Amino acid sequence: MDCMSGFLKIKKMISKQYNEIIKAVKAGGKITKKYFGKVLEIEGKSMPADFRTKADLESEAAIIKILTKAFPKYNIISEEAGEINKNSEYTFIIDPLDGTNNFVLGIPYFSTGIGLMKGDETIFGVIYYSVLKNTYFSEKGRGAYSNGKKISCNKEKDIKNSTVSVVVSYDCPSAYEDKIITDLNTKNVKRVLKNWSCLLDLCLLASGKLESVVFLDCPLYDFIPGKLIATEAGAMVSDFSGRKEGNDKNNTFLASNGTKIHQEILGILK
Repeated sequence: MDCMSGFLKIKKMISKQYNEIIKAVKAGGKITKKYFGKVLEIEGKSMPADFRTKADLESEAAIIKILTKAFPKYNIISEEAGEINKNSEYTFIIDPLDGTNNFVLGIPYFSTGIGLMKGDETIFGVIYYSVLKNTYFSEKGRGAYSNGKKISCNKEKDIKNSTVSVVVSYDCPSAYEDKIITDLNTKNVKRVLKNWSCLLDLCLLASGKLESVVFLDCPLYDFIPGKLIATEAGAMVSDFSGRKEGNDKNNTFLASNGTKIHQEILGILK
């Protein structure tokens, strides 16, 4: 499927007002792909592991330009620009380049993501994996898709056959993160991942390619669109006590394929 025919197929599957969001995420992703493999100056942020490049900033600018024109009254929360508050009940959550460290290292595992929230509820999410030209998207209540093809979580029940991704904030104590990983390995899981692109990890869960993702104290742009896509693909999402989330902004949660693996991992996290 070429890029244009794929885009036209996607347009037919979502509500008309969301077409501009697809356009915006692809514009951002096109910019990051253009810079991939080039040597870019790194600008530090909160700590050495947290930084941005020209690609992050240009991608964000392109996305915001399109969204602001199409939805001039909506709020925006974006990784680099911060919050643009217009006192709307609708808010865009934007990550112009999720996986900047991979990007700089030349590892082709990074993406661009946009989520649209109404209050505390995510109503639309899209993630563009520009390297493979994969567009993952979901409209609340209408399933999850990759390039127009419906996707779903797998049904694996044996934790020993499971792959689990662990995603933590930059300031998470390393001892706690290490304990989670050690405890998962004690369960003899097949593989514990630290991929540095959490939006794509949630897409892997939604596509049935891994069994669980653990999120600990992460910013909204790291998970909002991906959480909706995974949930619409059949994922179970709960807090670390096993309770159903009160709202989609909860930033510490376990997402899984919904089998007994969920409870086994909760036993580690509690």
